[in-house]
Amino acid sequence: MDTYLSFYLKNNRIHIFVKALREIGCPKYICFMLSEEGNSLLLAPYERKDFHSHRVPATVYNGKSSLELTSIRLCRLLATEFDWDCGKSYRVPGKVSKTHGVIAFDLDNAREIEKS
Repeated sequence: MDTYLSFYLKNNRIHIFVKALREIGCPKYICFMLSEEGNSLLLAPYERKDFHSHRVPATVYNGKSSLELTSIRLCRLLATEFDWDCGKSYRVPGKVSKTHGVIAFDLDNAREIEKS
């Protein structure tokens, strides 16, 4: 796998690896799309800010910050669908498609992030 997406369910936070965003062209906005089967999550560039997108601050690409988003709806939806414990965190592997300019995350292979 090329990258990962981390879900911190206790805080409804999603951590996106910046290197992966750079691989798909450093988009200003991104959106998530769930497959019809519900087993994969696509992260794709988006044209504008609206109810379907998240803004990626410019500071993310110049190395001054990472990208963490809050999405109560997405976190709760996935926790319910995959029987994830809402007090824990999960890492989902993903594959970058430079050809299509998207990242596909395999929700069936999510793993709990162990506390160290």
